[in-house]
Amino acid sequence: MKKIIIALFFIFKTYSIQATQFGPVEMTDPLTNEKVPAFTVMSYGSYIYNWPSKYDLIFWPLSDEKWICINLKNGYAAFNNDFEKITEAEKTNLKKWLAGNYSQKRMPTTHIEKLLWLEQLYRQRQMDDDFWSQFYRLMAYVYSDNPDKSIEYVKKAIPLLHVKLKSKPKGIKRIEVLFLLGDYYRRLNEPEKSLKYFKKVKAARYKDNDGKTKTGHPYFMEMINDRENLLKNQSFSNPDIIEH
Repeated sequence: MKKIIIALFFIFKTYSIQATQFGPVEMTDPLTNEKVPAFTVMSYGSYIYNWPSKYDLIFWPLSDEKWICINLKNGYAAFNNDFEKITEAEKTNLKKWLAGNYSQKRMPTTHIEKLLWLEQLYRQRQMDDDFWSQFYRLMAYVYSDNPDKSIEYVKKAIPLLHVKLKSKPKGIKRIEVLFLLGDYYRRLNEPEKSLKYFKKVKAARYKDNDGKTKTGHPYFMEMINDRENLLKNQSFSNPDIIEH
Protein backbone atom coordinates (compact mmCIF):
# COMPACT_ATOMS: atom_id res chain seq x y z
CA MET A 1 0.00 0.00 0.00
CA LYS A 2 2.82 2.38 0.84
CA LYS A 3 4.35 1.83 -2.60
CA ILE A 4 1.00 2.56 -4.24
CA ILE A 5 0.63 5.79 -2.28
CA ILE A 6 4.13 6.89 -3.24
CA ALA A 7 3.46 6.06 -6.91
CA LEU A 8 0.20 8.03 -6.87
CA PHE A 9 1.99 10.96 -5.23
CA PHE A 10 4.46 11.19 -8.08
CA ILE A 11 1.72 10.75 -10.68
CA PHE A 12 -0.32 13.62 -9.26
CA LYS A 13 2.78 15.74 -8.68
CA THR A 14 3.79 15.30 -12.32
CA TYR A 15 0.24 16.09 -13.45
CA SER A 16 0.10 19.26 -11.35
CA ILE A 17 3.38 20.42 -12.82
CA GLN A 18 2.09 19.86 -16.35
CA ALA A 19 -1.47 21.15 -15.78
CA THR A 20 -2.64 24.60 -16.72
CA GLN A 21 -3.74 26.44 -13.63
CA PHE A 22 -5.71 29.59 -12.89
CA GLY A 23 -5.85 31.48 -9.64
CA PRO A 24 -8.66 33.79 -8.39
CA VAL A 25 -8.14 37.55 -8.54
CA GLU A 26 -10.25 40.70 -8.65
CA MET A 27 -10.30 43.17 -11.50
CA THR A 28 -11.69 46.69 -11.58
CA ASP A 29 -14.56 47.45 -13.92
CA PRO A 30 -13.42 50.69 -15.63
CA LEU A 31 -17.04 51.75 -16.13
CA THR A 32 -18.09 51.54 -12.48
CA ASN A 33 -14.86 51.03 -10.48
CA GLU A 34 -16.45 47.92 -8.96
CA LYS A 35 -14.33 44.90 -8.09
CA VAL A 36 -15.16 41.92 -10.29
CA PRO A 37 -14.07 38.30 -9.70
CA ALA A 38 -11.69 36.99 -12.34
CA PHE A 39 -8.84 34.55 -12.90
CA THR A 40 -5.14 34.94 -13.53
CA VAL A 41 -2.67 32.43 -15.00
CA MET A 42 -0.71 30.55 -12.36
CA SER A 43 1.10 27.92 -14.41
CA TYR A 44 1.26 26.24 -17.80
CA GLY A 45 3.76 24.45 -20.00
CA SER A 46 4.88 24.23 -23.60
CA TYR A 47 2.34 21.44 -24.13
CA ILE A 48 -0.31 24.09 -24.77
CA TYR A 49 1.29 24.69 -28.17
CA ASN A 50 0.39 21.14 -29.20
CA TRP A 51 -3.31 21.32 -28.38
CA PRO A 52 -5.80 21.28 -31.31
CA SER A 53 -6.21 25.07 -31.17
CA LYS A 54 -2.70 25.34 -32.63
CA TYR A 55 -4.12 24.99 -36.16
CA ASP A 56 -5.81 28.36 -35.67
CA LEU A 57 -2.73 29.66 -33.82
CA ILE A 58 -4.90 30.13 -30.76
CA PHE A 59 -3.37 29.19 -27.44
CA TRP A 60 -4.35 28.88 -23.80
CA PRO A 61 -5.42 30.91 -21.85
CA LEU A 62 -7.21 32.73 -24.68
CA SER A 63 -9.04 29.53 -25.55
CA ASP A 64 -10.35 29.11 -21.99
CA GLU A 65 -13.66 30.49 -20.75
CA LYS A 66 -11.96 31.66 -17.55
CA TRP A 67 -9.98 34.18 -19.61
CA ILE A 68 -13.19 36.18 -19.96
CA CYS A 69 -14.01 38.62 -17.17
CA ILE A 70 -17.59 39.85 -16.94
CA ASN A 71 -19.43 42.16 -14.57
CA LEU A 72 -22.87 40.58 -14.42
CA LYS A 73 -24.36 43.75 -12.96
CA ASN A 74 -23.82 45.97 -15.98
CA GLY A 75 -22.73 43.46 -18.64
CA TYR A 76 -19.28 44.89 -19.27
CA ALA A 77 -16.88 42.12 -20.29
CA ALA A 78 -13.53 41.62 -21.96
CA PHE A 79 -10.63 39.24 -22.10
CA ASN A 80 -8.70 39.44 -18.85
CA ASN A 81 -5.62 41.03 -20.40
CA ASP A 82 -7.48 44.15 -21.54
CA PHE A 83 -10.49 44.25 -19.19
CA GLU A 84 -9.10 47.31 -17.40
CA LYS A 85 -7.43 48.88 -20.46
CA ILE A 86 -9.98 51.23 -21.95
CA THR A 87 -10.02 54.77 -23.28
CA GLU A 88 -12.40 57.51 -22.19
CA ALA A 89 -14.10 57.42 -25.59
CA GLU A 90 -14.63 53.68 -25.24
CA LYS A 91 -16.10 54.17 -21.78
CA THR A 92 -18.65 56.59 -23.17
CA ASN A 93 -19.60 54.29 -26.04
CA LEU A 94 -19.88 51.22 -23.84
CA LYS A 95 -21.96 52.86 -21.12
CA LYS A 96 -24.45 54.05 -23.71
CA TRP A 97 -24.53 50.75 -25.57
CA LEU A 98 -24.86 48.60 -22.44
CA ALA A 99 -27.69 50.76 -21.13
CA GLY A 100 -29.74 49.87 -24.20
CA ASN A 101 -28.61 46.30 -24.82
CA TYR A 102 -27.84 44.48 -21.58
CA SER A 103 -30.32 42.75 -19.31
CA GLN A 104 -29.45 40.57 -16.32
CA LYS A 105 -32.37 38.36 -17.38
CA ARG A 106 -30.50 37.48 -20.59
CA MET A 107 -26.92 37.41 -19.32
CA PRO A 108 -24.54 35.13 -21.25
CA THR A 109 -23.75 31.88 -19.43
CA THR A 110 -21.95 29.47 -21.79
CA HIS A 111 -18.52 30.01 -23.32
CA ILE A 112 -20.01 30.57 -26.77
CA GLU A 113 -22.58 33.03 -25.43
CA LYS A 114 -19.88 34.98 -23.63
CA LEU A 115 -17.74 35.15 -26.78
CA LEU A 116 -20.68 36.32 -28.88
CA TRP A 117 -21.35 38.96 -26.24
CA LEU A 118 -17.69 40.00 -26.35
CA GLU A 119 -17.90 40.33 -30.12
CA GLN A 120 -20.65 42.92 -29.70
CA LEU A 121 -18.84 44.73 -26.88
CA TYR A 122 -15.54 44.93 -28.72
CA ARG A 123 -17.39 46.51 -31.65
CA GLN A 124 -17.93 49.48 -29.35
CA ARG A 125 -14.19 49.75 -28.77
CA GLN A 126 -11.24 50.74 -30.94
CA MET A 127 -9.76 47.33 -31.71
CA ASP A 128 -7.30 46.90 -34.59
CA ASP A 129 -7.12 44.28 -37.36
CA ASP A 130 -4.72 42.10 -35.37
CA PHE A 131 -7.26 41.84 -32.58
CA TRP A 132 -10.09 40.90 -34.92
CA SER A 133 -7.94 38.42 -36.81
CA GLN A 134 -7.20 36.67 -33.53
CA PHE A 135 -10.81 36.90 -32.36
CA TYR A 136 -12.18 35.38 -35.57
CA ARG A 137 -9.63 32.58 -35.34
CA LEU A 138 -10.65 31.93 -31.76
CA MET A 139 -14.28 31.68 -32.85
CA ALA A 140 -13.34 29.38 -35.74
CA TYR A 141 -11.70 27.08 -33.21
CA VAL A 142 -14.42 27.25 -30.54
CA TYR A 143 -17.02 26.40 -33.19
CA SER A 144 -14.97 23.40 -34.38
CA ASP A 145 -17.93 21.09 -33.70
CA ASN A 146 -20.17 23.33 -35.84
CA PRO A 147 -18.46 23.44 -39.29
CA ASP A 148 -20.84 25.97 -40.81
CA LYS A 149 -20.34 28.49 -38.01
CA SER A 150 -16.60 27.83 -37.92
CA ILE A 151 -16.31 28.55 -41.64
CA GLU A 152 -18.18 31.83 -41.18
CA TYR A 153 -15.37 33.05 -38.96
CA VAL A 154 -12.68 31.57 -41.20
CA LYS A 155 -14.11 33.71 -44.01
CA LYS A 156 -13.98 36.77 -41.76
CA ALA A 157 -10.36 36.10 -40.82
CA ILE A 158 -9.00 35.56 -44.33
CA PRO A 159 -9.26 39.21 -45.55
CA LEU A 160 -7.48 40.40 -42.41
CA LEU A 161 -4.72 37.83 -42.95
CA HIS A 162 -4.23 39.16 -46.47
CA VAL A 163 -4.00 42.70 -45.09
CA LYS A 164 -1.38 41.48 -42.63
CA LEU A 165 0.58 39.77 -45.39
CA LYS A 166 0.59 42.98 -47.46
CA SER A 167 2.25 44.77 -44.54
CA LYS A 168 5.25 42.47 -45.17
CA PRO A 169 5.72 40.85 -41.75
CA LYS A 170 9.08 39.18 -41.20
CA GLY A 171 10.26 35.84 -39.83
CA ILE A 172 7.81 33.88 -37.69
CA LYS A 173 5.09 36.51 -38.09
CA ARG A 174 5.11 35.97 -41.85
CA ILE A 175 5.16 32.20 -41.46
CA GLU A 176 2.14 32.38 -39.15
CA VAL A 177 0.10 34.30 -41.72
CA LEU A 178 1.13 32.01 -44.57
CA PHE A 179 0.26 28.91 -42.58
CA LEU A 180 -3.15 30.24 -41.56
CA LEU A 181 -4.00 31.17 -45.14
CA GLY A 182 -2.92 27.71 -46.27
CA ASP A 183 -5.08 25.91 -43.74
CA TYR A 184 -8.06 28.26 -44.05
CA TYR A 185 -8.17 27.81 -47.83
CA ARG A 186 -8.00 24.06 -47.21
CA ARG A 187 -11.09 24.39 -45.01
CA LEU A 188 -12.78 26.29 -47.82
CA ASN A 189 -11.99 23.40 -50.20
CA GLU A 190 -9.59 25.47 -52.31
CA PRO A 191 -6.56 23.12 -52.52
CA GLU A 192 -4.63 25.13 -55.10
CA LYS A 193 -4.51 28.18 -52.84
CA SER A 194 -3.91 26.04 -49.78
CA LEU A 195 -0.86 24.31 -51.25
CA LYS A 196 0.46 27.61 -52.62
CA TYR A 197 0.66 29.08 -49.13
CA PHE A 198 1.99 25.87 -47.59
CA LYS A 199 4.76 25.92 -50.18
CA LYS A 200 5.65 29.45 -49.14
CA VAL A 201 5.82 28.37 -45.50
CA LYS A 202 8.28 25.64 -46.40
CA ALA A 203 10.52 28.14 -48.18
CA ALA A 204 10.16 30.96 -45.64
CA ARG A 205 13.25 31.99 -43.70
CA TYR A 206 13.38 32.42 -39.96
CA LYS A 207 16.00 32.72 -37.23
CA ASP A 208 16.34 29.93 -34.70
CA ASN A 209 17.15 30.38 -31.00
CA ASP A 210 20.84 30.68 -31.87
CA GLY A 211 20.22 33.43 -34.40
CA LYS A 212 20.91 31.20 -37.39
CA THR A 213 18.82 31.75 -40.52
CA LYS A 214 16.97 28.62 -41.58
CA THR A 215 14.05 27.46 -43.70
CA GLY A 216 11.37 24.91 -42.90
CA HIS A 217 10.40 25.79 -39.35
CA PRO A 218 9.82 22.39 -37.66
CA TYR A 219 6.70 23.45 -35.74
CA PHE A 220 4.94 24.60 -38.88
CA MET A 221 6.32 21.80 -41.03
CA GLU A 222 4.74 19.26 -38.69
CA MET A 223 1.37 21.02 -38.87
CA ILE A 224 1.58 21.30 -42.65
CA ASN A 225 2.27 17.58 -42.89
CA ASP A 226 -0.92 16.97 -40.88
CA ARG A 227 -2.93 19.30 -43.09
CA GLU A 228 -1.59 17.96 -46.37
CA ASN A 229 -2.60 14.47 -45.25
CA LEU A 230 -6.10 15.83 -44.74
CA LEU A 231 -5.98 17.38 -48.21
CA LYS A 232 -5.26 13.97 -49.73
CA ASN A 233 -8.46 12.63 -48.19
CA GLN A 234 -10.68 15.56 -49.11
CA SER A 235 -12.86 15.39 -52.21
CA PHE A 236 -11.80 17.82 -54.93
CA SER A 237 -12.53 18.12 -58.63
CA ASN A 238 -8.83 17.62 -59.37
CA PRO A 239 -7.33 15.26 -56.76
CA ASP A 240 -4.07 15.02 -58.73
CA ILE A 241 -3.13 18.48 -57.52
CA ILE A 242 -2.05 17.02 -54.19
CA GLU A 243 1.63 16.25 -54.39
CA HIS A 244 2.85 12.99 -52.88
